[in-house]
Amino acid sequence: MHELALMAGVFDIVKKYTAELPDKKVTRVTLVVGELTNAVPEALESSFQVYAKGTNVEGAELIVRRIPLTALCVECRWEGKVEEYTFICPKCSGLGLEIKTGRELYVESMEVE
Repeated sequence: MHELALMAGVFDIVKKYTAELPDKKVTRVTLVVGELTNAVPEALESSFQVYAKGTNVEGAELIVRRIPLTALCVECRWEGKVEEYTFICPKCSGLGLEIKTGRELYVESMEVE
């Protein structure tokens, strides 16, 4: 379950940005997750709850914004969603697909009260 390791990184970021706000409570964290990370939203939520317990993040809402895997064909310039990790252009059958989206993994925002 690599979601625990991913969430450790998320909490490093949360701690960094809330270190000077010890009396404030984090109420929402929005995480952007690309399809290629293979992170399961339910496992991210469980990991979030584990890391949040006993911190100023406990009880906060985790929003996971999924980004689909998209690519650009370098041969015919087709651009679109890659289905089932098939890296063959559906238009020209070319093998030169450049990944455009789907590798994202970052904290987009935090709400603090």
